Amino acid sequence: MKLLWQQIPSTTVSEILCHNEKFDGVVLDTEHGVFSDETIFNCIQLITSKGKKCLVRLTELNKTRIRYCLDAGADGLIFSTVEDIDYAKGIFDQCRYPKFNGKRGVGLVRENMWGEYEIEKKNPMIIAQIETKTGVENIEDISKIDFDYYMVGPYDMSASIGDAGNFNNPEFKELLHRLKQSVGEEKMGYHIVKDVEEQFKELSGCGFIAMSMDTLMLMENVKELEKIL
Repeated sequence: MKLLWQQIPSTTVSEILCHNEKFDGVVLDTEHGVFSDETIFNCIQLITSKGKKCLVRLTELNKTRIRYCLDAGADGLIFSTVEDIDYAKGIFDQCRYPKFNGKRGVGLVRENMWGEYEIEKKNPMIIAQIETKTGVENIEDISKIDFDYYMVGPYDMSASIGDAGNFNNPEFKELLHRLKQSVGEEKMGYHIVKDVEEQFKELSGCGFIAMSMDTLMLMENVKELEKIL
């Protein structure tokens, strides 16, 4: 599965990112973006109405925000900085309906077309971001909770070993190898932020790949225009 990454809180940006055939959908990054609740809802609504997957990245285990995104019809959630089994269990409690042994509230909402469709129909896709050395060290326990994917946050992971942004650091590469060995390449995810073409060749076997981000694509195109001047 291959998705684009959105930080700019705009339905226009969502629509542009959906206007393609080769990407499966869009990730809304509420950790580093400045989305309001209404904008999140509107972006989810637009992306899913275009027949694309919409995933929302959340900073923390917040019951209200989880409910809001899933009720709006998000296909899945990405949880930042998962480092231990207790946190992982809490994620599943809040994302799963009671019929699936969770604690998620049931309502007539957009997800079920306000009661027109079956309620408690399915579980959302749930992705754990493994973004620190601690997360990798605890991956055997964390992976006892069957996340759909275990996704590397490369900048935070490299920062956790004191070398932010250096993806050639041997310790960083060892952490990636250990994660891959533990969960399998098909369950591994990665956000390729820069040098997308080069890194994609190395990471194309991952089951989940998020590519670039709207802000960088905009900046890079402006720099291309600068060359003309």
